[in-house]
Parts: sequence; C-alpha cells; structure tokens
Amino acid sequence: MAIKDSVNFTNLPSFDYEDAYVRRYPVTGAIAITALFIGALMKFDATRTNVQGAVGADDAVLEAIVVDLPDNTDVPSGANVKTVAVAMAGSFDKNTVKYADGTTPITAAGLARLRDMGIFIDPATPAGPFAP
Repeated sequence: MAIKDSVNFTNLPSFDYEDAYVRRYPVTGAIAITALFIGALMKFDATRTNVQGAVGADDAVLEAIVVDLPDNTDVPSGANVKTVAVAMAGSFDKNTVKYADGTTPITAAGLARLRDMGIFIDPATPAGPFAP
C-alpha cells in the first residue's frame, strides 16, 4: 500500500530516502498500534512476522522505524489486523526518531545497533522554523 496523503513525514528522512527499505507488518506487544507515531523505533517479535514498539531496554534488538500509520484501507486481504509501514534501512532525522514510548534521546548503544542495521540517525533537520 502506498503511503497515505494525510501522512506528512517530510522531516523524517534526513538525507537520502531512496535507500530506505520499507515493509508493512502487524503490531503486537505492550505498546498498542494506536499509540505509535511516525518515527517510533520498533523491534521484531520472536517469529519475525510482527513488529513491537521498542523502548530503551530494547537497544540490542532495534531494527526499524515507523514511517506510516494504519488507516481503514490497509487491512491485508484475508487478515483482520492493521499494519504499520516500517523502514529497515535509511537515514532519518534525530529530532523525529524516538523510542516507541516517546522517550528520547536514543542511547549510544541504540544508535550503534541502528547503524549496524543500516539505519542512520542524523541531526540534519533543524527543529522549529528555519530561515536562511
């Protein structure tokens, strides 16, 4: 499914978004799909068929960032569960990416794990209004 028009994540990519690898997965775990946001860090469950919201204690298993939230049309054929689109590679804005519980900053261990996975968090997009 294409990214919805209502989602504005222009500040999420920090450099070269064409290298991002994006797939949709159902969400399980303690953090509900309704509580997720664009830029939330995610991990996979034991079966690697679902994603879960990642918190600070999950630094060793970080693997993805939410780039699109569900809407009423993204229920896959034959399924009864909504999905989120997650990027598993690419460069993203440090001001937007947070743990799934909303906490920030990402720890050094978390940033190292993301780099190992091909996800780069850069301070490339200024926060607030920008005037040349």
